Amino acid sequence: MYHFELKPNRTHNQWEREFEKLFDVFSKEDLYAPACEILDEEKSYSISLDIPGATKEDINIEVKDNHLYISGERKYHGKTDKDYVLRSERRYGKFSRVFSLPKNVNPDAIEARFENGVLDLTLPKEEKSQTRKIAISDWSKAGTELKS
Repeated sequence: MYHFELKPNRTHNQWEREFEKLFDVFSKEDLYAPACEILDEEKSYSISLDIPGATKEDINIEVKDNHLYISGERKYHGKTDKDYVLRSERRYGKFSRVFSLPKNVNPDAIEARFENGVLDLTLPKEEKSQTRKIAISDWSKAGTELKS
């Protein structure tokens, strides 16, 4: 990763060279992060990522050191050299997302499904950490039952 420092005593040419280096780094690195949605459900967490145009073979999912790594590449299936693209707002190239796993997730039970350009992951919560509703006893009735 390129670190850009702002130094006030640079000449115009030095500034130009710094900006060229900065944009050169960004143009060579085609890495992007797919949009995601994360839900906290009763028995699991759900993560959905939008990766249109990719196939499941293009996607790699790993769990390491309490982190979920999702990476891959969306390949360009475009036109030939004779065609000229007037405008393209689609993202191609390598992508990556990293998520820290909550302590209550069972990493061995994570499931993934890829359909219609959406990667859906289910991260089950361990049983002991799931929310349990506790009923409140009516102590006034309990006291009368003891006297009988």
